[in-house]
Order: sequence, then structure tokens, then C-alpha cells
Amino acid sequence: MPYIDLRQAPILQIIPGDTSDHPRLHEITADVRRHIVFLIRKNPATVGGIQTHNARLYSALSSNFDIERIGWNGPEWGVPFYFPLFYYRATRNGAGLVYCDDAVTSLIGSRIRAGSGKIVVATAHGLDVILPIPWYQKKLRKSLAAMDQIFCVSRATAERVKERGGRPDRIEVIPGAVEKNPIRLPRNDELFRDIEKMLGADLRGKKVLISVGRSVRRKGFDRFISEIFCHLPNDYIYIVISPKSTTPPWIQALRPLMSPSLYHNLLLASGAYSMHDDLVRQSSRNPRVFYLNNVSAHQRNMLLSAADLFIMPNRTVEGDMEGFGLVALEAASRGLPVIATGIEGITDAVIDGQNGYCIAENDNKGFIDAITGLMIDPPRLQELSLRAAEFTCSNFSQERIFGRYRQVFERLLSSTRRPV
Repeated sequence: MPYIDLRQAPILQIIPGDTSDHPRLHEITADVRRHIVFLIRKNPATVGGIQTHNARLYSALSSNFDIERIGWNGPEWGVPFYFPLFYYRATRNGAGLVYCDDAVTSLIGSRIRAGSGKIVVATAHGLDVILPIPWYQKKLRKSLAAMDQIFCVSRATAERVKERGGRPDRIEVIPGAVEKNPIRLPRNDELFRDIEKMLGADLRGKKVLISVGRSVRRKGFDRFISEIFCHLPNDYIYIVISPKSTTPPWIQALRPLMSPSLYHNLLLASGAYSMHDDLVRQSSRNPRVFYLNNVSAHQRNMLLSAADLFIMPNRTVEGDMEGFGLVALEAASRGLPVIATGIEGITDAVIDGQNGYCIAENDNKGFIDAITGLMIDPPRLQELSLRAAEFTCSNFSQERIFGRYRQVFERLLSSTRRPV
């Protein structure tokens, strides 16, 4: 089928419990032990795992702490403007702890720590740690070494942080948390009729595989189509849901002044390094492949509810990495088992036999066998589906995951002496 851009629906997902449009919940109090500043470089109103994670963390901790959120809502080129804003506001209030939303924000976090004596912590996700820009990596080593605590979303991310000067005794691996009350729509004729109106194809009686994520090279959607999906029987359908990536105008304008490597790395940093055109071509040539952009939250839930398996066919890409795999949790929490490449942070999200299976990278036969083995055995697939939902919702619940953040925050705020 041709590539489909569902422009009648917004890209933005509504995150349960998100209060990103709300004003600050409380005024600054004298009790600095309960007052925290969140520095938000990645605006929750945009799309991505970092934004989703931090919006949920803020919402979960707002009942325990007096949180002031200082965010930047402008474009990526505004770094020179929002770092001074972060420093000025974070050093001049009564907060006892400053939380940096990613490794990039930790650059100014270390300055805040040195200039104010406040406790400063950060969450490291993946690409924000390994981004291959020399001056950034040089600055990052100093900032990571200065953090009072670094939360890493996976063991793979923690290793990258250690390689860059993060102190092992100040690193804690805490994975992402699944959304509350994931929506799983009834798989009935009404659902399939609505999907048929959307796609122009009837999925009833088909074996439906689905992937969700940015159309970047590390996701491996193009490779899955050309090397794996093409060997599956004709009753299989593959759906890829992706926000359409566009090159930020400021990067495009400055491209003539950049080296090819700097241009490439800035595209990586902005999330705009895209395989979009390749996926459009592949889907136009294969009537069993659907590549969808601008899918609303409801349409996404419809398609996930109609699918049989969630596919995460990542590949190793130099200068990029999958820090965790939040989309795998979103799928598994809906009872959709995950078949994924067992690399990087994915292995902390997909647990063999519990919510899916990890396959060795480049093991195309292993991918095919895992998919077909489940699809030809409905009782086994149903059993894994039930186990995936129960396991994921229990082990990656917001109460459990964000409770660990709360414990660390309380320990640091109650300490009489900050680490040197």
C-alpha cells in the first residue's frame, strides 16, 4: 500500500496524568527539603521517549514534592538562550535539589551545582550520552562527574555513562515506566471496519505485525521490510507508525557552513535523521506494508489493538543507540508480545518469555522463527499475551518505578552533607 499521512489527526499523544500545561502547583516554601526544580530541555509537548518519561515523572512526584518546572519551549537552536535562563532561575530560588531531564541539560546542571551548592541530579537516556560531537563529549565528561546522582534508564546507558566519567557509586539504573491504564480496544468487527476506513484495507483474517517509533536508521524498519518481512507468508501485514521527521530550518539554513559529520550529528541530536523517504518507497512497492504518519492517539490504540505482535527490529548504528525501549512496554502492557533485537537498552525492556523475545542482531531466521512460531500456535500466543500484560504492568508500573526516584530524592534532600 502507498504511504499514508493521516493529517486529520494530531501527532501528540495525551499522556495520562500529564500536567504539562498547568502552572506551578505550589509556591516556593521555606522547606528546601521538599522543593525541587525540574530543568526541562525536552518540552513534554513534543514527541519522544525523553519527553514522555519526564512528563510522567513530574506528574508522579508532584504529590510528594513542591516542584517548580523551568522549561524551554523554543527551537533547538535556542541552547545559548535557555542555559542562562536555567542557571539564573535555578540558582536564585529556594530549591534544595535540581533535576536535569537529560545528559545535555546536565551541562548547565554542573554549573548550577558549582555556583549554588545545590544538589543536582540527572537522568541519562542514551543518545544524549553518546552523541558524537567532540566538544560536547569533552564538556559531558566534566558534568557527569559532577552529578550527585545519575539515573540511567538501562544497564547499557549506565555503561556509556561510566565510560564518560560518571562515578559508579552515584549511578542508579531505573527503567522507564509504563503508562497508567493502557487502552486495549475490543477486537471485534467494529474495530476492523474503522481500521478499513482508515487504511483502505480489511485486516480481518490477517496476521498483523506492528512497529511504532521514529523513522530513524537505528529502528531498523527498512531492514525488517527488505530482509525479514519479505520471507513471511502472504497473509502477514506490517504496519509502521511514525511521526514524520523534518529537518529543523536552522540546521538546513546552516548546512552550507557545516562539515558533513557535523550536519549528520546535529540531525541525530534533533531527531531529524530520517529514513522517511526509504519507507515511503518500500511501502509503495509492497501492498502488505503500511507506513503511517500523523496518527492520533485513538488511531494508534486501534491499530495496536488489532495487531498480533509488536516488532522492534533495531540495529546497531554508530553514534546512535536505543537507550531503553518505552514503546515495547506500551505494547506489552496492552497484551501485545514484543519480538525485538536484543541490543542496547532493549534487553532491559523486553524480557525473554515474560513480555516477548529478544533475537540476536542480524539473525533474520531467528526473527522469522520467533514470529511464525507464535502465529501458528494461537494458545501459546494467547498465553504469552496475558503474561506480557501482567508482567509489564506489574514490574514497570509508575508506582514502582517513580517510587525509586522518590526514595533517592528523599535520601539526598535529607542528607546533612552533600557528596563532594
